[in-house]
This record gives sequence, C-alpha cells and structure tokens, in this order.
Amino acid sequence: MEPPPAPGPERLFDSHRLPSDGFLLLALLLYAPVGLCLLVLRLFLGLHVFLVSCALPDSVLRRFVVRTMCAVLGLVARQEDSGLRDHRVRVLISNHVTPFDHNIVNLLTTCSTPLLNSPPSFVCWSRGFMEMDRRVELVESLKKFCASTRLPPTPLLLFPEEEATNGREGLLRFSSWPFSIQDVVQPLTLQVQRPLVSVTVSDASWVSELLWSLFVPFTVYQVRWLHPIRRQLGEESEEFALRVQQLVAKELGQIWGGPD
Repeated sequence: MEPPPAPGPERLFDSHRLPSDGFLLLALLLYAPVGLCLLVLRLFLGLHVFLVSCALPDSVLRRFVVRTMCAVLGLVARQEDSGLRDHRVRVLISNHVTPFDHNIVNLLTTCSTPLLNSPPSFVCWSRGFMEMDRRVELVESLKKFCASTRLPPTPLLLFPEEEATNGREGLLRFSSWPFSIQDVVQPLTLQVQRPLVSVTVSDASWVSELLWSLFVPFTVYQVRWLHPIRRQLGEESEEFALRVQQLVAKELGQIWGGPD
C-alpha cells in the first residue's frame, strides 16, 4: 500500500495571524483591551525574568524560578515521559514550531542551541543561543563541544528542520548535519497551543512573535521525550535523519510520506 502523500509546503506554514472564523475574531476584538494591558505588564516582568536568568547559575533552582516566572508571562512549559530523558546523550533532536522552542526546553533540562546563519552578537546571547563564528565550521565546533569532558555535560538541542512550521500538518525534511555529530541522539516532540491567534506566522520576526506571546492569555508548550536512537552499523547521516524524522512524525500524529 502506498503511503499518503506528504503535505505541501503551503500547509506547513500559517500566512495569517488572525482567525478567519467570525466568532473567534469577535472574541479577539473583545479581548484586545485586556491583552494590551497584559502585554505592557508582561514586558516589565519579562525584563525581570531576563535579569534573574542571567544572575542565577544554571541549576534546578534557576530552572524552577524562571519556569514559574515564565508561566506568569503566559509561557507554560509541560513535559511528558520525563523519565525517558537520558542525561548521557549529548544531542537532543526536536521539531521546530516557534523562535522560543530552545528557551522552553531549557526550562526543563540544561541544553545549548547554536543560532544558524547569524554572527555572534548581544542579541544572539540574550536570546539564549550559543555564539558560533561561522556555519562552515559549525559541525566541527559542535563535535568538539560534545566531546568536552566537563561535568555536568551540556547537551545540544538541535532543530533539523531549521525553520519553524505551524506544527500541525507535517515536518520539513530533516537536515543531515545534526546527525553527523554523535552516533546517539534523543528525539523529543514539541507541540504548541494558544487561543485566538496562530502560534507562528511565516516570515514574522522573533520580536513580533514575542509580542504576540505576551498579548495572548497563554501559550502552552508540550514536550514529550522519546527513547534515544542509535545509528545503525553502516548507516549514513541522511538515512539516520530520515529514520528519526519518521519516528518524530509518527509520535506527532502527522503524515509521513517518506523521503523525497
């Protein structure tokens, strides 16, 4: 039996922020004054969250405090099957939904994420990304990072899609380079929900996404941990990537049409 066709690119991205349903649009208009007040208050509180996250060393206490403060900002982080988290695995693999996925996962477990195609800067650091010099040397730098013997080890959180989608219909084809770093990776699935407006819109800036996140009542990030996956004998990085993508798509209940 032939597998169902993979969803087209137009179904993977939302082009409009506002709802098309008349009832939801009316509800959004009625909520707007409250949302604007929340936005202003949360901007001030968000500054305190940033300062606290900078002041406290990385620890369970820091993650608890910042996670609680983020919940007040309307950013709720939940996780399932946390017992499957293997702290020996140095590479975490996730689907990509919003510009803040790495921040949310970092509230649940220590991890680092490189910012692709962007030079080191204050904005890069303040958003919680690793500062990498050049994309050409990225893989070698990350291999050295994973080979570090420092304790406790800090795993990498990588998004092989390299671009955020709406997270409903399917996945972009996984790039193979994240699977060339280590022979064992641990996948996780990420689902994001919020009322009234779309979770993410194509071509929107991270600043715009942040403001909408602070405007809506809440945004729920649901993280589910999966079992670690080891590269098979003689398996190329491309094949490894496709195998992990198939598993992630299945766990998300999305269509998998196989490789192109």
